[in-house]
Amino acid sequence: MNADWLKDPAKAGVFHLSAEEREFARAAAAAGLMVVYVDIGHAHDREDLVAEASRAMRFPERYGADESAFAEGLKDLSWMAAKGWAVILEKSKHFCGGHGAEFKKAMEVMAAAAAHWRAQGKPFWTLIGGPEGWKSGWPNLPSS
Repeated sequence: MNADWLKDPAKAGVFHLSAEEREFARAAAAAGLMVVYVDIGHAHDREDLVAEASRAMRFPERYGADESAFAEGLKDLSWMAAKGWAVILEKSKHFCGGHGAEFKKAMEVMAAAAAHWRAQGKPFWTLIGGPEGWKSGWPNLPSS
């Protein structure tokens, strides 16, 4: 996978990630992006998802675990200085399938973060991963 297109903030956003997760992560790291894995396999609501993402992304305590503070933190990320970020949501099938409206709201927060960072010239990717053959309903990762 050619890594150069991953540096383009205009292409970044929220996408479904098929089985090529490892390949994407290697390419993102090669492009200088910070790759963060968030296991949401046991999330039962948005609060659980926010708590898991906050933990995985090492959010400072001042951002707490509430959704508005999380959204604010996603637009800061000063403690995770990087050329860009790739957040891989692992084991998403249960939460995405069983809590569709909550998942959509959470992905809207991630998409807003991508828009914020796009204006700063940095890519912010959110990739929704799950078992092989499963579709999240979100667009597939764009190709190079």
